[in-house]
Formats: sequence, C-alpha cells, structure tokens
Amino acid sequence: MSATLLLRDQHRTCVFRVRSRGGVWEVTRDHVFHGDYLTRGAALASACSAARSFEAAGGTPRVLLTPQDRLIDHQGLAPRS
Repeated sequence: MSATLLLRDQHRTCVFRVRSRGGVWEVTRDHVFHGDYLTRGAALASACSAARSFEAAGGTPRVLLTPQDRLIDHQGLAPRS
C-alpha cells in the first residue's frame, strides 16, 4: 500500500493555539505560525474561522487558549464582521 493511500485513510487533525506574547496575540497551527493579532478577540476569531474551514474539508480541529490550553468551541464563536 502506498504512503499516499495511508495518509488519505488517516483522519486528519490539527490544533490551533491562541496565546499572548509581549502584548500581541499569536495564533499557531500545529506549532507553526498562523498569525499575529492586536486583540484576543481577533486572534480567537481567526483561529475559529480557520478551524471551521479545516473541519469543512473533512478534518478534526481543536482550538486551545493558552496558557491553560482551555478548549474553545470553534463552532460557537461567531465570525467577526
């Protein structure tokens, strides 16, 4: 069985983390930089929007707010207008 087939059969997951660093809110996806934001709300909205997109593509995302790694309901947080 090819590696491509194995990867396709695995259920995709990812973790978006939101944390404050030096007055800037940082979002990472699987420990890779995703974006910097001036407010906590903007960072959470971005992480949740990305998580919903990932989920729509068939993946299973989690959004965590650090430092306690509190699980955030990415479906319940309304997109910013």
